[in-house]
Amino acid sequence: MLDLHKNEGTMNGSATPLRAWVLRRGYERLRASAMLKQSALVFVASSVLNVCGFVAHAVASRQLGVTVYGELYALISTGVIAALPAAFVGPVIAQLAAEFRALHDDGHLRGLLDGITFGFAALGALYVLIAVPGAIPFARFLHVPAWSVPVVGVLSGIALFVTALRAIAQGTQDFACYSLSSIAEGIAKVVGIALLVALGLRLAGGIVGFVCGPLAAAVYLGIRLRRRYAHTTPHRVRYDWRRILNAGAGAAAATIAIALMGSADVVLVKHFFDAHAAGLYAAASLGGKMLLYLVGFVPTVLLPQAADRHARGARTREVLYGALGMFALAALGGLFIFKFFGLFVLHALVGHAFDAAAPLLVSYGLAMVMLALTNALTYYGIATHRLAFTLPLFACTFGTLGVIAVAHRSLGMVVEIMVIGNCAAALAVALALVLQRNTGKRRSTL
Repeated sequence: MLDLHKNEGTMNGSATPLRAWVLRRGYERLRASAMLKQSALVFVASSVLNVCGFVAHAVASRQLGVTVYGELYALISTGVIAALPAAFVGPVIAQLAAEFRALHDDGHLRGLLDGITFGFAALGALYVLIAVPGAIPFARFLHVPAWSVPVVGVLSGIALFVTALRAIAQGTQDFACYSLSSIAEGIAKVVGIALLVALGLRLAGGIVGFVCGPLAAAVYLGIRLRRRYAHTTPHRVRYDWRRILNAGAGAAAATIAIALMGSADVVLVKHFFDAHAAGLYAAASLGGKMLLYLVGFVPTVLLPQAADRHARGARTREVLYGALGMFALAALGGLFIFKFFGLFVLHALVGHAFDAAAPLLVSYGLAMVMLALTNALTYYGIATHRLAFTLPLFACTFGTLGVIAVAHRSLGMVVEIMVIGNCAAALAVALALVLQRNTGKRRSTL
């Protein structure tokens, strides 16, 4: 007679090693995943940089007082706006570096490094030359001392330079260099501000302290990249400017969409609602943007990985799926915290006076998650030369803001529009990428 229990035990015994083998292989593949390691590095470095930024502002605001800190914050915001072109060219530089790396072409990488170093050093000097004669009118507009404007020119110029060099490290997948430069920037910023303000320099100490951050990153990146290619003969790079401009337009579209969808709604709410409601919305926006920054490491790693594979003619879909998997885990974790601990998050950020913003937090967080997804997909499009997403992205961005301007009966309604608009933008970009997947052979910007 057939012993069913014996056979069942045999089958379970044979299945157990199989399951263990599958799990072990999966764990080994996970450990060996370059994308996972790179994502962990960038995530830690960006977290350190963001925390240091928060600490720097906390130190400055407490030591300088309301009036002087207001001047400092206005100057820093001006510097950020002036350095905005870096957000347009950074992805393009990273794409170029990734393509050279895929071809094992260190000569052209050295040529790219030399050209970027010279070009952006000259651009930084131009910023200072513009800031010096424009110091008085800019100072009158911002109500700050005239001497501070050229210092902001220095800050913006160095920030441009750092972004360009960091993009080369990103494109060549040297994420140790990329991450250490971010950590150096954050620590130098905090130390510089703390020391200079403690010496009684006040506004001068604050603004020069902020310059210390990107300056430290520039020195580190310059030394690290120069040593890496010190023994390589530079080759002249011949650029396909039409494709570079197209890629730059895609990066500009993504940057503008992120800036508008992440900030313009706050401006509209401030205009259409009373001060109390606008304050509650600002608190929800501040909390929701934590998720936008939480998953910000994904495009940084996705772009060079996808560009590298695309340049070699390999499939890029697996890289995208892996990046979206990490994106989903981080986003769902953040939304889970907002759902069950949202009130504690608000208390940590803005105190107990904004508790009425708690019902908006999860929905606004979802809107920011979809905005981050849109950003990741646009970077994938830039890496694979699929740039048809530009017009649909602009249409969704301005359409969302237009609907808010017309229909804003409550804060909840504004947040719902933000969720729908960002979902539509993500779907539009994804559809544009799908429709372009077989539009031609591998293209290069070189």
